[in-house]
Amino acid sequence: MTALQPLTGEMIHAAISPKDWGLSPAPAKDSAVLARLRLPRDELEMRAKNNSCEWLPRQFNEEMGAFHGYYDARTRTLAAPQNVNLIAPFQCLAAFDRYGDEKLLNMARRAADWLEANLVETHPMSLVLGGVLDNIKRDQLWTKYTADYVLLNLGLWSRLNQEVFLARAAQSSRFLLQAQNHGFAAKYDHWQEHWIPQGWQSFGRVIEALIALREATGDQIWLERAQAWGSNALKLQAENGCFYLINDTYYSSDIAADEIRGLIRLHLRTGSERFLKSGLRFADWHVLRQMPSGAWPLSEDRWGVPVTDYRGPGDMPNIAIALLLAHWMTSDAKYAATAVRTLRYSLSQQQVPGRQDASYGDDPNTHWGFWSWDPPYDYTMSADQSTHHVRAYWFFLDYMLALPDEKLAEVEQEVGVTK
Repeated sequence: MTALQPLTGEMIHAAISPKDWGLSPAPAKDSAVLARLRLPRDELEMRAKNNSCEWLPRQFNEEMGAFHGYYDARTRTLAAPQNVNLIAPFQCLAAFDRYGDEKLLNMARRAADWLEANLVETHPMSLVLGGVLDNIKRDQLWTKYTADYVLLNLGLWSRLNQEVFLARAAQSSRFLLQAQNHGFAAKYDHWQEHWIPQGWQSFGRVIEALIALREATGDQIWLERAQAWGSNALKLQAENGCFYLINDTYYSSDIAADEIRGLIRLHLRTGSERFLKSGLRFADWHVLRQMPSGAWPLSEDRWGVPVTDYRGPGDMPNIAIALLLAHWMTSDAKYAATAVRTLRYSLSQQQVPGRQDASYGDDPNTHWGFWSWDPPYDYTMSADQSTHHVRAYWFFLDYMLALPDEKLAEVEQEVGVTK
C-alpha cells in the first residue's frame, strides 16, 4: 500500500510501525522538499538508527529482561524497570520491521514477559484479571496501561505468531470490558475494591486496542465495544474541539495522539462520519494551538490556562503521527505542515554528540537519547520518550516520500505561508 491509495477500514492498523499502515520503508534517496523543510531523509534515518541501535540497548537490563525506568544524567544512574516497558517495545518492533534485527524483537518479547510477571494482575481468583498496575500507585490498575499492554501483545503476536501473546491480549481485554461496564472507568483501586471514573480517560488507546483485537480475531464483538467507547468519548468533547481528559478539566499532551487516531480508525471500521468529525476537530484544535516552537503545553485547563510551563517532548512526535493520519484522510496540507513543525521541535530534544550547547554532552550515555522534559526539568531520558520520536521519524519519511510531488509542494507551501 502507498499513500496514493485511499484508506479503508481493512488497511489501517495500530500505529506501532509504518508497516502497520501498509507503508514501505522510505526509498534510499533524499528529497529536495524534505531538505527544504529541514527534515532531510538521511539525517532522520541516521538519528533514528543511532537511537535504536546505540542508545536504546543501553536502557535495557539484560539480567532482568526489561527497560530501565529512565537514565538520570545528573547521577549517571538508571532507575528500576517500570511502566516504561509498555510502550518502549513499540520502538523495538518498528525497528525490527525496518532492520530485521532479531535482537530488537527479542528485547520487546522479554519486556512483555517482565510486565506479565511484575505489573499485570494474573491471579485466577481476581475479578480484574489482566489489568496493569501503575508503578507509583501500586494499588491501582489503569485502563490506559492495560490498553497499551493489549497492543504490545498483539504486536508481538503478529510478528512471532506465538499464541501466548494473543492469549495475554484477550485476557487483558476483559479488564477493558469491566472498565466499560463500570462507566468507562479510568482505573480500579485494589485497596478500596471499586472502579474510579476520575483519572486519565484515555479512550483512544482503548479504541485502538479493541479494533486491533477485531483485526486479529475477526470477532465483531470487539468492534461493538470500540464503538461504545467512541460514543462515550463524543460526550466528553468540548465545544472548542478539545478533550480535557484528566478529571474532565485538564488537557494533557500525553493523551492526545491516541484520541485522534482512535476516532479516525473507528470511522474507518464503521463508516460513521461522527467519529471522523470528532477526531478531526481535535486535530484542528492542535493546529490552532501549536506554539511557535512546534510544541504544545504539557497540560492546560479547559479555560485555556497552561498548568505548567514545561512540555513533554515525546508527546509531540506522537501527535505528529496522528496529524499525518489526519492528512492521509483529508489531503489538507495544514495537518502535515503542523507535523513538520512538531518534528523540527523533536530534533532539538535529541542529544547529538558534539552539540556545543548540550547539557551533560560529555556523558556518552546521553548520546542519541532524547530529553524527557523541555526545558530540562530533571535531566532524565527514558525509552518511553524515544519510542515516539523515532517512530515519528519513520512514519514521516515513509508517508511523505510516498506522496506525489504536488502534495509535497502543498505541504511546503503551507509551512512557508502560515508560519
